Amino acid sequence: MMLISRRSRRKSSQFDSRFRSGEGGDFPLRQYMRCKEEFSGGLVHLILLGAFFVTLLGFGKTLNNLFLRHGTELNPAYRWLALGLLVIFLLSVLRRVIHKIQDLRDVRREMAFLKEEMRRSSE
Repeated sequence: MMLISRRSRRKSSQFDSRFRSGEGGDFPLRQYMRCKEEFSGGLVHLILLGAFFVTLLGFGKTLNNLFLRHGTELNPAYRWLALGLLVIFLLSVLRRVIHKIQDLRDVRREMAFLKEEMRRSSE
């Protein structure tokens, strides 16, 4: 077994770990806290994805204005190609946003289940 620290002579197997499989009575609480942490991290990720989506929209508007003002002698296919690529990127980010919302909904459901389980076990 692994030592608790380099200086310690005690083995880690002598102590209960909060990351074990959940034999303890507070296992639903630990799982709930993990879900809560995952939910808050996912929420931050969702906000960042939303900001990235809005930034890409602004970039698309700027790119379109750039082609309209300075690209009059260029082939119009360049403009449509650039805007088409941007639309593909926007759809990709939108797909990630949708999947993240679904993941957060699943985590919320699990949190509600664990909260109910903790309530039942305390009675």
